[in-house]
Amino acid sequence: MVKIDARIQINAPLENVWRIISRIDNDPTYWKGTTHIKNISKEQNVITRDVFLGKDNRCQQRVILFPKEGVHIKWLSGPIRGVKDILLFAHGNTSILETQMNYKIHGIIGIFSKNTTKDLQMEAELALQLIKEDSEGMQQNPILEERRSWADLIHDKK
Repeated sequence: MVKIDARIQINAPLENVWRIISRIDNDPTYWKGTTHIKNISKEQNVITRDVFLGKDNRCQQRVILFPKEGVHIKWLSGPIRGVKDILLFAHGNTSILETQMNYKIHGIIGIFSKNTTKDLQMEAELALQLIKEDSEGMQQNPILEERRSWADLIHDKK
């Protein structure tokens, strides 16, 4: 079992942060392991979608939006199973954004669970930082080096 917890304070009102995290089709912008999303169905605040990790790892998720409170993501199939919660709290004139992940990793990636935990922690912290920058209206610096996603390790033959 892989457990990740990351938190950041954002100098922006809760509504600004909610506007960003509720646009779940933009997840690949913030969550670098996610490369592509294909929505399957939507009923009110519940979305079922296929999420592609790395080059060709397909997972299915059920996403529930809780307006101005958070996003609950359940990984239903694929190399990741479990839950990711993105929680949003008002804190005076600022906001607190937290992500909690509780995953079970399947397949070859599970063999490298210590590295996977570290990589997922770094991905969560980067995602929160990118959301913070967007929420506060800060300019993002481009990432110039090529980065490998932890999801690409699933099909590596090294």
